[in-house]
Amino acid sequence: MTTTLTDRYVYAATRWLPGKTRTEVAEELRERIGDTVAARGATPAAERETLEELGDPLRVAVDYTGRAPVLIGPRLFFPWLRLTMLLAAIVGPIVAAIVVIVAAFDGDSIGTIVGDGVGTLFDVTVHVIFWTTLVFAVLDWTNTSAGAQTWSIDQLSEPKPGTSVSDLVAGLVFLPLFAAAILWQHFGSPFFEDGDRIAMIDPDLWSWYLPWVLGVLALELLHLLWVYRSGWTWTTAWANVVLSLLFAIPTIALLLDNALINPELVAHLSSWDPEYIATSMKWSAAIVALVSLWEIVDGFRKAYVTARGRARAQ
Repeated sequence: MTTTLTDRYVYAATRWLPGKTRTEVAEELRERIGDTVAARGATPAAERETLEELGDPLRVAVDYTGRAPVLIGPRLFFPWLRLTMLLAAIVGPIVAAIVVIVAAFDGDSIGTIVGDGVGTLFDVTVHVIFWTTLVFAVLDWTNTSAGAQTWSIDQLSEPKPGTSVSDLVAGLVFLPLFAAAILWQHFGSPFFEDGDRIAMIDPDLWSWYLPWVLGVLALELLHLLWVYRSGWTWTTAWANVVLSLLFAIPTIALLLDNALINPELVAHLSSWDPEYIATSMKWSAAIVALVSLWEIVDGFRKAYVTARGRARAQ
């Protein structure tokens, strides 16, 4: 499906807004642009002229939501936002990858390699955000010109039909962290017995469950990238159902059978009440079930919203 300048403008104006607000602002902004273009003859030139008069789409989004930036004023807020997101998406992963490669060549343990990589990614991202924000804040407070007021309609990028950048980044951080936690609880557990580490999850589950979960997490990562590139469709929604069930069913079964926690750990921590542990496992099973159900329903909801938006654009 080809995109018009209006599609690209609405996408740029609403991409950072939360779900419901994004939909409302997109509909209202699209209607406003359409009415103005129609009044001017409904030509490509009229469309371009209308969008140029509206100006920077991020500034339009602020006007619609009524949430003006405070720390960095409107004059520099949008250049700051664009530059910060670009640097965070590029610098952090590159530095983290270098750290991981160096640690691997040094022969460090898996837990150390993963921990150093994740820690470096977090630290670099925090520093990028902090120092970029500080520089722009100083420029704004001192009223220094940074060439930030120029905006061209040619800067509009093609809308991505998939998940938002924030959702993508969250998934790219959470899924590897989850996998790292599974490895850490076995190789880096803080519990010891006679000098040996005591895994938190029953080591017997390495025979099937833990590799299964790691495989599901890898598939979840591929699904996340798929949705980011192709958007939420009925196909990706059904794939989301399969992945949710692949994780939820065995996990809930183990939790209800009280077979997830390492028995040696329970014996080591003699102060733990077995009845309390069993109750906690049941509550954990209920939480897993509710979260999985929500993910399934939310996937179909997003697929429906996407399908409706595409139908309106045709």
